Amino acid sequence: MRENIKFSVVIPAYNAEKYIGRTLDSVRKQTYGNYEVVITDDGSTDNTSAVIENYFKNLPGAQYKLIRQKNKGIGGARNCAVREAEGDFVAFLDADDKWASEKLANVNNYIQVHRDADLICHNEYLVKDGRVISKLIYGPFRDYPDLLFRRNCISTSAVIVRRNKLFEAGLFSENMDFNGVEDYELWLRLSKICRIEYLHEILGEYTIQSSSITNNIVRHAENTINVVNSHFKYWEQKTPYYKFLMIRRRARIFAGAAYRSCRAARLDMFFRLLTILPRVFQV
Repeated sequence: MRENIKFSVVIPAYNAEKYIGRTLDSVRKQTYGNYEVVITDDGSTDNTSAVIENYFKNLPGAQYKLIRQKNKGIGGARNCAVREAEGDFVAFLDADDKWASEKLANVNNYIQVHRDADLICHNEYLVKDGRVISKLIYGPFRDYPDLLFRRNCISTSAVIVRRNKLFEAGLFSENMDFNGVEDYELWLRLSKICRIEYLHEILGEYTIQSSSITNNIVRHAENTINVVNSHFKYWEQKTPYYKFLMIRRRARIFAGAAYRSCRAARLDMFFRLLTILPRVFQV
């Protein structure tokens, strides 16, 4: 492997004019220089593309690509950028998240030591309204059964993965039944062909917006259940034990969504969640 790895920073953007600048700032401030930025404007109705073009206009020589497309959802936006990427590894970054300045340098150093690593996920700060509210420590699950039956422990803006492995896995699903958790569905497929490693350094910020915290609770729960069901469909050992594990997995998804609904004082969301309860216990 080359000592100076080239990274492709893949950013999907939809109506991101208010915060894409600070996200790009965190990329520009990287202490590691061998990277390109590939951005997909996924059918934005605001000035996202204009903001991005003006940003790079002041950075002559910057390696960047901006692709515009009709709205296909976040999976389709990421896939579009990955197809245009030229790096050895793809580093995902959502349009409202940020990286520490040493992120790419530290990941490069880690890969030089752990040369068989295909997917690396580092830790993050959880940020709300510009304030750090907790640390997000990812892992430890690396294999397919754990990711399927226990939980998703990988965050997209903290992931760096070999580009060729993304194509081998088939990229992100663009099935809208998985929308919002299409990353988890891809991690499941990648876990079958990749060596997954966790770099326990906080190298980024995962941002949650107050205005959108409760908006997708029900849909996120529904679509996560869609993902685990779609994979369990092809699980060969449908013994009572594994059926129990799958029911427990769905129950935890439901319980987490119910907790978030109640904590946000959104009883309307909670009652909507009750409509998916029968799916939790299906065999």
